Amino acid sequence: MKAEYPWLAEYDKPDCWNNFSPIYFQTFPFPFGLYLNDNKLRRFLKNQKGKIVDLGCGNGRFLVYADVGVDFSKAMLKRAKRTGKPVVLASLMHLPFRDKSFDTAFMVDTSGVINPTKRRAAYSEAKRVAGTFYDFLAHDRTYIPFLLSIFQKIALPIRLTAYLVLLLSFPIDRVRKLAISHGHFTSS
Repeated sequence: MKAEYPWLAEYDKPDCWNNFSPIYFQTFPFPFGLYLNDNKLRRFLKNQKGKIVDLGCGNGRFLVYADVGVDFSKAMLKRAKRTGKPVVLASLMHLPFRDKSFDTAFMVDTSGVINPTKRRAAYSEAKRVAGTFYDFLAHDRTYIPFLLSIFQKIALPIRLTAYLVLLLSFPIDRVRKLAISHGHFTSS
């Protein structure tokens, strides 16, 4: 099944993310959901070699696996700087790097917030600056795209929409697997 993110025009504006930054990932259930969603991706990124750039790094959740982070939101980059990694304020359509400056470039849940008419340009730029490019859409594995489209049709504010979607879409089997892995249940 192909999942698609609904795209909002406000995603294209840094102010959307500057305003969203203070609460993004701050309250339950975001950290818990991200912990479960991100583990496989973290293992993959940990094994990448060479110079690596995180495109659309946001608050820096994956910067530990990159040498440099890039985002167009000043507020998100302010949070990303706390990782101690260098960050660059730039559009993904016009990256300020020379050709093949990096061995690997990656995006995590970034292409879903790029205007669909501009995604090809962002991908071309990523491929221009890196030998290898990965685009990870971690949340496409859940009901999130479908729920986002429903909540956005009824015009809920974006902050409320994000929390409702994550809360309602979190797969119960992941909760059970996490509980088993931490010794809370025994599997038979």
